[in-house]
Amino acid sequence: MNASARNLAKLAAATVGLLGSLILVEAVVTNHNVRIDLTPEKKFTLSEHARQVVSGLERDVHVTAMLQSDRPENAFIEDMLWRMGSVSPRFSYTLVDMNRNPALARRYDVYDYGALIVESGERRRDARFSAGESELVFAILQVGRDRPKVVYFVTGHGERNLYDDHPEKGFSTLRVAIRDDFYDVRLLPLADVAAVPEDADVVVVCGPQAGFSDAELAALDRYLRSGGALLVLLDPDGSPSLAQFVERYGLGLPPLTVVDPEKRMFAGEDVTFKVSPPGDVHPILRGVAAAPVFSVARVVEPGGDPAKGIVARPVLASSSGGRTIPSGDAPKDGGDGTVGAVYVGAEALVPSSGSRPGRIVVYGDSDFTSNFFIQHLGNKDLAVNTINWLAEDLGQIGARPQSKEGGRHQFFMSAQQAREYGLIDEVIVSRARVPVPAGVR
Repeated sequence: MNASARNLAKLAAATVGLLGSLILVEAVVTNHNVRIDLTPEKKFTLSEHARQVVSGLERDVHVTAMLQSDRPENAFIEDMLWRMGSVSPRFSYTLVDMNRNPALARRYDVYDYGALIVESGERRRDARFSAGESELVFAILQVGRDRPKVVYFVTGHGERNLYDDHPEKGFSTLRVAIRDDFYDVRLLPLADVAAVPEDADVVVVCGPQAGFSDAELAALDRYLRSGGALLVLLDPDGSPSLAQFVERYGLGLPPLTVVDPEKRMFAGEDVTFKVSPPGDVHPILRGVAAAPVFSVARVVEPGGDPAKGIVARPVLASSSGGRTIPSGDAPKDGGDGTVGAVYVGAEALVPSSGSRPGRIVVYGDSDFTSNFFIQHLGNKDLAVNTINWLAEDLGQIGARPQSKEGGRHQFFMSAQQAREYGLIDEVIVSRARVPVPAGVR
């Protein structure tokens, strides 16, 4: 082979090698796409909750986005839908310019730009991009599930009002948050019925004050013993009879309130503090992006009762610097008793006649679900993830996008963190300053 032929062969081999390398790089980039979202609000990142819902789709879902060309929000809509499509092959989408496709818009009976039409088979739900990711996820859940599961809230004992919009005392945001996970929220006047309804997937008792009758407690017991799921949010001054009922299932509720000087909010009171897992992280908390905040919480002791087949485990606790004060005392700094982690949440599994054990989760605070507290850190995630856990919707457990004001970025600092940052400022920043010579201005 002459030199010319050898050079031609080398050129051909190099060209084939280069094309092969480019194809390989394209395949790697396509299948292993990595993006970094540097925006403070994480505008270009799906919440963990959305990823969980989309990745767990059991049927095909298609979204038709109705757009108007050259509108600035189009790029955000396409990016959000692309991110969802990259999570699951069951999710697909189409972008439609309404000005160029008016007949299609009329067929869908949609006339607003930014409308998102979510379809699965014969089912259809509409969402608005302006309402954010949560409304689209809600629509996906609606078309992807045969029926909404039912969550009953017990009434008649001074429980929290789910229809009160008061910014501090109301609890309407809790109802909306549960509804947005595609649950049918209903009220249950337990004194007026002989038993918990058969369609109850979860029963919630939120902040009761008055006593329960023996018949009411018997109805709750039958529900648990048949494999039901019960969530109890009981404050230190809550219903004494319900506290005694909970103790039947190996969850002690002594008349003690928890204080935590280490995890209290910076410059705040000791009875309002961040709670955390007490060691092994319960599945409820694996989807909580930030530590929840409890205020005036009672002790919940997960003792269990092996003789009755009741197994209990902790869910939430104070820091290792937690202490207790007698319930009813005025909030004060310090606290009594031995310093250490104090449990404020626990779960018990109860033997039942059904195919699964009864489950009861108890938190020593109901205020964390109020309109005032529920948007703080991980409070909403804790509340709704607990419902997901009890309803056996494990694919919906995850961190949800928090409500934020545009241009305003908030963060919460504990007293311990404030001391640590103060020490850093003192040791590093202050000592790094160059002293100004005397006489120099």
